[in-house]
Amino acid sequence: MRWAWTVPVLLLWTLLPETAHAKKSTSSVTTKSASAAKTPRPAKATGPAPRSVGSPTEGALVGGKRISTSKDLRLVGALAYGMPALVDMLERGAAQVAKKHPGSVLTVGDLSRKGGGEVDGHRSHESGRDADLGFYFTRGGKPFSPKRFATVDAAGNVVGLPSARFDDARNWVLVESMLTDPKARVLQIFVAHHLRARLLAQAARAGASPAVRNRAAEVLMQPRKALPHDNHFHVRIACPSADRACINFAKKQKSDDARAKKQNKKKPKRG
Repeated sequence: MRWAWTVPVLLLWTLLPETAHAKKSTSSVTTKSASAAKTPRPAKATGPAPRSVGSPTEGALVGGKRISTSKDLRLVGALAYGMPALVDMLERGAAQVAKKHPGSVLTVGDLSRKGGGEVDGHRSHESGRDADLGFYFTRGGKPFSPKRFATVDAAGNVVGLPSARFDDARNWVLVESMLTDPKARVLQIFVAHHLRARLLAQAARAGASPAVRNRAAEVLMQPRKALPHDNHFHVRIACPSADRACINFAKKQKSDDARAKKQNKKKPKRG
């Protein structure tokens, strides 16, 4: 009879150390997990601060941002980098047009190279503050996006695309969104004279404030010594206020090498 209760007690005594060890191990794991959760993760390495160096016609881009495609924005150009203020302004503008006019898609052409600098086919786009934007069109009363930029005549018709027209309403919403953007300040919007007139007329019809209409009249312009820009907007934002290396407008100054060559040409040749 004595062994009847002695064996279970011995077995229980044998298992007690294992149970205590298990509890200790679980407690240790929990403590380590809690400790790991409290340990802050190292911050991700960041690149250089964004800078627009020099002018649009002779400059560079540091820390540029790549523009992202979305349901409201498509990219048809090869140069996709710009100052963050420019890129964010374009993305916000595309979203704003799509919000007011569902189904709208902004066509974005060239911005700048990743590091800025000279690019083929452009006199500017060197410092991350320029962007080419396609117009919004309608065809049969519905939103229409051609494969590339399309030329618009004085009557608002798209050359070579029957029944396609320049959409005054959506193009003005885009311009207004850029002029009133909270982060970027538009310096210039190059566009043909006849399209500038259409946009200012639409601004009046849409009930835009006098301040916005006056601002539009200032920045919308056809460039003097360049193509009329009747197939796209060329948008340029101003230099960041704290960026001392940025130049808003290029100064037409000849380099020392150019001056030297000119002087040498004037010197009489020796026989």
